[in-house]
Order: sequence, then C-alpha cells, then structure tokens
Amino acid sequence: MFTIRIAATGEADQIARIVNAAFEVERPFRHSGERTSADNVRKLMLDGNTFFIAEEDEGGRIVGAVYVRFTGQTGYFGMLSVDPVLQRSGIGRALREHAEDFCRQRGCTEMTLTTGDFRTELLPYYSRAGYRIVSTEPGPAEWSMSKDFRIVHMTKLLG
Repeated sequence: MFTIRIAATGEADQIARIVNAAFEVERPFRHSGERTSADNVRKLMLDGNTFFIAEEDEGGRIVGAVYVRFTGQTGYFGMLSVDPVLQRSGIGRALREHAEDFCRQRGCTEMTLTTGDFRTELLPYYSRAGYRIVSTEPGPAEWSMSKDFRIVHMTKLLG
C-alpha cells in the first residue's frame, strides 16, 4: 500500500531519481541527459508549484511522483512517474486522480497535459482516462531529442 502526499523540497533528489527511472524509456530519443534534475524539481517547488509523491506505507520509500500547477481554471500535470518495477499497479492512476482532485478543489474546470508523440503508449492511456488531443506542435530544439517529434496537448474537463 502507499500514501499520496505533498512533497517537501528536501525530497527533490528522490523525486528526480523516480522521474528519471520512469522516463528511462525516452533515453533512445534523447541526445543526452536525464528527464529532470533535483535542481529543476527544487526550482519548480520554490516557484510555487506542487509535487505529489506516492510513498510506501512501510519503509517510506518514494515509488511515484507527479508535478502539478494551475493557472486560473486550468490545471496541468506532468512528469507522472512510477518506479518501473511497480508500473501497472495503480500508483500512476492514483497520482493522476490526486492531481485532478487537487486542481478541482482549487476551482479548475479543466486539466491539461503534454507528451511527446513518440510515447505512443501514453496517448491511449490518457484517452481512457478522459483526455482528448486538442493540438500538436513541433517539439522544441532545446529538448535535445535525437529526432524530430511533436508535442501532443491533451485536455480533460473536470466535473
């Protein structure tokens, strides 16, 4: 079992570790580097954004994370990550739903996300969760990807 809670800035190293492990599947598409760093996680937190973590009830090990922010009535989540050994166990769904509830409680009427079109397994996953594709755009060059890709923007109305 696990508990979801707001992460503290002192947990940035552990969050970066879990995000990078979960996003390892993107490594063949990247020229170099990790998905994120502890410094980037800390900066996002210090800028007023939130990370939720899924923590094992026994031992307190972080097994999942999600980044959340909102502007007005629009919420956004990203870096949804689960320890690769525990993927498909419901932790990712619970984190996504927690992020949606967090934004809903703050008056958001829609939730958004972005993903790369090369993550073909994620598009049907998010579609089943009620998200729909609203636009695509070329991926930015600074993402250091080894081939051209498109960013897929998805949204879901929060009821």
